[in-house]
Amino acid sequence: MKIPVVIDINEQENRRGAFRVEADGNVRMTINDEPVTLLDISETGIAFATEETLSGEIEGALILFETRKKYRFKPKLRVTFCARGRCGAEFIGLSERAHMALSELVVQLQKARIRHAKAQREENDGA
Repeated sequence: MKIPVVIDINEQENRRGAFRVEADGNVRMTINDEPVTLLDISETGIAFATEETLSGEIEGALILFETRKKYRFKPKLRVTFCARGRCGAEFIGLSERAHMALSELVVQLQKARIRHAKAQREENDGA
């Protein structure tokens, strides 16, 4: 018998409207040529750490990552929040191709986290 899986996500956690995953070191981001720490990413937006207080729209962002091929995105961003060193922004006007590439990235990152968690469980069970 299959057990139903229910995930409770409150409105605050789901304000982006898409599954988000922690970014790893293979996803890099700059704003106006200054590196920022990418915290998480989804098909529709990002969260990142920065010492600056940002608002409005950002046009100088660059996101680099690799799935089956290398991607170099220069998305336009709309800042949705920025406080205490953490900012969130949604992508504006991405093409369908860009959405597909981001979706592929999110799935790749999810699979990597699942493999890592499984390896840790196996390691703990064997210890």
